[in-house]
Amino acid sequence: MRRASSVVALLLFLGAAPAARAALEPYAQSNDPMATTPTTDEGAFGAWHNPAVWAVPERAGFDISLFERSSTLNDLDAWQLGFGRQVAFAIRHRDGVRSRFSPTDDSNPFYEPYPGARPGLPSLTEYQIAIGGGDRHRFGGVAWHLQSQGGHVWRKSNYLSFGHVLRPDRRLSIGWATQWAPSTGDDQNLIDLGLRPDGTSRLTLFADYSVSDILEWNDAVFGVGAVLRPIDGLEISGRWRDNDRFQITAGLTLVRFGMRAMPTYRRMERNPVYAAISGQHDRETDHGGTWYTFRLQPPVRGLDVERRAMRNRYAMALDLDGRAVYQSPRWFDRDSKPLRALTEQIRFAKEDPTVGGVAIRLSGFDANISMLWELRESLLALKRAGKRVSLAADHLDQRTYYLASVADRLVLDPLGGMLAPGVQASRTYMKDLLAKLGLGFDEWRFYKYKSALETFSRTSFSDADREQFEALARAAYDELADGIAASGRITRERFDRLVNEEPYVTAARMKELGLVDELGRWEDLEKEVTTAGHGKPRSHAELARRRWQPDETWGPVPTVALVYLVGDCAMDSGIRARTTAPAMRKLRENPEVGAVVLRVDSPGGDPLASDLVAAETRKLRAASKPVHVSQGRIAGSGGYWISADGQTIAAGPFTITGSIGVIGGWVWNDGFGKKLGLASDRVQIGRSADLMGGLRVPFLGAQLPERNLEEGERRHIQGVFDDLYGTFVRGVATARGLEEPRVRELAEGRVYDGKAAVGNKLVDRIATLEETIESAKRGLKAGRRQRVRVVEYPPRPLFRMPRWLPGVFAGPRGLLGGPVSGGSDATPRLLETSVFQQILDQPGRPLLLMPGSLLPLEEGAAP
Repeated sequence: MRRASSVVALLLFLGAAPAARAALEPYAQSNDPMATTPTTDEGAFGAWHNPAVWAVPERAGFDISLFERSSTLNDLDAWQLGFGRQVAFAIRHRDGVRSRFSPTDDSNPFYEPYPGARPGLPSLTEYQIAIGGGDRHRFGGVAWHLQSQGGHVWRKSNYLSFGHVLRPDRRLSIGWATQWAPSTGDDQNLIDLGLRPDGTSRLTLFADYSVSDILEWNDAVFGVGAVLRPIDGLEISGRWRDNDRFQITAGLTLVRFGMRAMPTYRRMERNPVYAAISGQHDRETDHGGTWYTFRLQPPVRGLDVERRAMRNRYAMALDLDGRAVYQSPRWFDRDSKPLRALTEQIRFAKEDPTVGGVAIRLSGFDANISMLWELRESLLALKRAGKRVSLAADHLDQRTYYLASVADRLVLDPLGGMLAPGVQASRTYMKDLLAKLGLGFDEWRFYKYKSALETFSRTSFSDADREQFEALARAAYDELADGIAASGRITRERFDRLVNEEPYVTAARMKELGLVDELGRWEDLEKEVTTAGHGKPRSHAELARRRWQPDETWGPVPTVALVYLVGDCAMDSGIRARTTAPAMRKLRENPEVGAVVLRVDSPGGDPLASDLVAAETRKLRAASKPVHVSQGRIAGSGGYWISADGQTIAAGPFTITGSIGVIGGWVWNDGFGKKLGLASDRVQIGRSADLMGGLRVPFLGAQLPERNLEEGERRHIQGVFDDLYGTFVRGVATARGLEEPRVRELAEGRVYDGKAAVGNKLVDRIATLEETIESAKRGLKAGRRQRVRVVEYPPRPLFRMPRWLPGVFAGPRGLLGGPVSGGSDATPRLLETSVFQQILDQPGRPLLLMPGSLLPLEEGAAP
């Protein structure tokens, strides 16, 4: 639509035919309600002349302007209003003129009609119905204008208008528009220009040029001016037009309401008859009248009086009831709590001076420990800003108490308590189960710590696996205990004793130990906050509406793209490399995207899927677009492969990362078919062809080879693995600036917690996702006061598909009926059954996988 309207407008501007002026009111006589020009005024009155302007404001508004005459020559009343955004409606009204001279001859050179005046005619009312669209870089619009005079609406002078606005950067705005009456052939063309020397709205210079026929230069009208906004809400501007009209504007805008006064002056010597009649020969100018404009939801930033006068007046309510996810559907999913939505609400409370603190309802909240840590860090930042945190909870465990302990005021339900047994990590081993089922399993493990598949080949921890599990459990416990002790509610020594002697603590006992401040419920906390002078806690949405201000910067918005790489590394599930890689390519080609943040929460999987994404990361950096990686709960093996090429890598203390290595396995029919009464037969060409066939299990879709690999075949597989392992190691060495021997020391499939990974230079720093995004924003060359947009990939779905719908909606399912991996809406939970499924689905292929149960803080009572 924008392209079509732009083409039509440009063609009409360049090739319009000469026409009479009876149908179209000259631009120079109808633009007084504007303080500047159409594409720099950004409101309903600018949109009257260029309908593309309807798409420019960030929110729908309502503008009304009233004219007060002061000239003795005219007896004129006029008003104009408009409302909407993208789809809009406007009206303007002009009373007729009763002139003392030539009442029926508007060709008299001494007659100067005011905007819309028709001597000897009834009043004129004109309606505009418009539609527009755009993307901050360019806007287009089209409108239909209907004129009503003397009770007749469908006059021959009804006309169309087309417009376009181009904003290549934050300093320049160019607009052009055409009005055209099809029935009469009348046309009018307009070009206007805005220039902001420093790229902000503090000073704007503008000019416009209008003509009824581009060949009739004598009819052209030119105007220039400037608008100054020394502070938000205060506006002073001046505009001169070459018909000797001068207009000044003084305006005051608040957050949701604004008003302007726009008096217009004319040079006297252009109207000697008026001077002769009025006897005011000594005056050089005449005050022709004043337009008064009132705006609801104005498209410019206003003076926020409440922000200055009501510091710490409100408390923000934060309801943590539901499941923490990365992305949630837009509709019908109230139980999901996107992580960034929560941290952005806390950040809003931190930065808004009218918010004195937050009141948190912690009830039924389900989040992995890494997400809890990120929320905790956001609350600590809020406290460092001098804001207060109050929290009410019903039941706690050591994970949620780790979050709640930061509160200044902590209220626990009298019937609640805390479960704090410490940290454990366990694995379930299936070697004997597979033997009973008649399934043979061979673990292809060539690297010491690469233990993802030993759950199928052993009945207990290997020494290497026990070593790394113990290190992870110790690191997780220390982080929990030290964080809780840092709250000042309990010492580390006392907490250790509590864990060992009182793994479950009642609410009364917690009050006695000082772990909570009071026993009560959410209603009691609400009363406390209200009594403290903050009023009843208000939602973020309500407070944000009071604070919202439009972004007045022109041109494309500096953008940080946030790409979620969540779930197993696979082509069509998990990170969905087949579609994610092309999407990252588009980010590289998009000039508005200045940086990319990858949120990696993946235990690995297919090397091809991992490298497709990693290759796009390298290309982004080669295109001078920084890529920052934020690791979530787990980012190992293939998850580390897609992380390594980031310009910076951030992790949390509970992140599990590393696992640089390759693994695989082989499952075959070792009596399984006989137990079920199944047999298979074959013909083959090729010595190893039988490895790709065998017993197909009805209903389950799995196919089991009839034998294990021979020694020569296994040596060949090991060579393939060694080649891939070498590629992995060299890639990490190059990306991280490490010597290859050092990477091999750190590799062998070993996993690390976040702090250990920082110490070994596999990760750069401990930081949250929001801190990583802020680092990316700071690297952009955004203008002063300019917002930086964060766009997410994949886009949020409209709603969640029911699980009983076909697999194309519900996602791939495993041999035992469970989903193969998580999606972008949840932390991955790579279960042992899904690991087994991948081996069945990809027999003989090397995998970049971590142990499926290597999440010591995910399940049950463990933190």
